[in-house]
Amino acid sequence: MNRKRDRKRADSNPPKSSKWLVDGFCWYSRGLLRKQFQSMGFLGTEKLKSIPEHHSTIVFANHASWWDPIVAMMCQSHYMSKRTLFAPIDAEQLENYAVLKKMGFYGVRLQSFSGAHQFLETSNKLLANPSTSIWITPEGRFCDVRDHEQPLMPGLAHLVSKLNHTTVIPLALEYSFWDDSRPHVFGQFGDHINCEQAELDGKSACKELLTSALRKTQRELASAVIKRDPHSFNYLLSSHAKRLSWYDFARKWAAWLKGRSFDPRHSASLKR
Repeated sequence: MNRKRDRKRADSNPPKSSKWLVDGFCWYSRGLLRKQFQSMGFLGTEKLKSIPEHHSTIVFANHASWWDPIVAMMCQSHYMSKRTLFAPIDAEQLENYAVLKKMGFYGVRLQSFSGAHQFLETSNKLLANPSTSIWITPEGRFCDVRDHEQPLMPGLAHLVSKLNHTTVIPLALEYSFWDDSRPHVFGQFGDHINCEQAELDGKSACKELLTSALRKTQRELASAVIKRDPHSFNYLLSSHAKRLSWYDFARKWAAWLKGRSFDPRHSASLKR
């Protein structure tokens, strides 16, 4: 009984987000992403400048990978640095990563009615502050980027249908290989949904609008990735060379003997 009482008390505590912790984690993650990915390129970043200052924001993305929360935090820190990061996460998982509680993550128990109510209540309170930015993956599980049939969980539509001074932004994410040994992170911010102007007639219509916006953004990103034009993306982490073996040293000497510059990447056209 005491354990249940403590858990309920913890769930009712207002989420906190420490900017210095988030910035420190992003600094660490930058090096981690450098090791794992060739680059991080985004489309639609210019749209973020048009968000009304008196609006809080919700960014909702497809859930393609374990890397999604880290990519989201990097985007928040780089493109929306004046806003405060918050993100719902499964309450049981949050107990295993207690430090996340100090970086804006708050537990949700959507399997129960009380848990869903708590998510809506907490999120509404956070969004009352115009500096708040909530990042969420409403698919509820990992999904292949080509799977557009997975329905969005109802909590987001329920939340958005009752909001006014909030801008909702779809974000499509992909992790794709081009010409290098490591994959690239690609993302696209879609057209904004202004809750003051959009006709959000009930939860069902709102869910349909959100689903359509996210899938449209995913299709547009997929088309850009297929074209493989590195110059069409704005880079949060630009491509960089990484020497992989003695074979590369041999190639470097061969290039020097021929009076040519050496770049170990296959996709040498990507900007540094």
